[in-house]
Amino acid sequence: MTGRDGTSDGLSLEEATAIAEHAREGRLQLDDPEIRKLVGEANRILVRTQMWGETPPTPRRRWKRRMLAVGAAALVAVWVIGLLGPLLLRIAAE
Repeated sequence: MTGRDGTSDGLSLEEATAIAEHAREGRLQLDDPEIRKLVGEANRILVRTQMWGETPPTPRRRWKRRMLAVGAAALVAVWVIGLLGPLLLRIAAE
């Protein structure tokens, strides 16, 4: 599967490691732009994994994080309205 930018969404850490190793050893033909993109993506995944200690988030995990952030923002908004709403209504009534 390819994403919007032409890179694959489902490249696992093991695949990225194998691709990067093959590229380092010169087994891949880097003249092909598609292979170069794939090697670049594999290197990005390896660097991100080394930096953060985990595999990059999948689209499903990104969606869950977004929903969690939206839910937390909604909870805070309701809390602020509940806290300040009666005060503002009382000031407006005077």
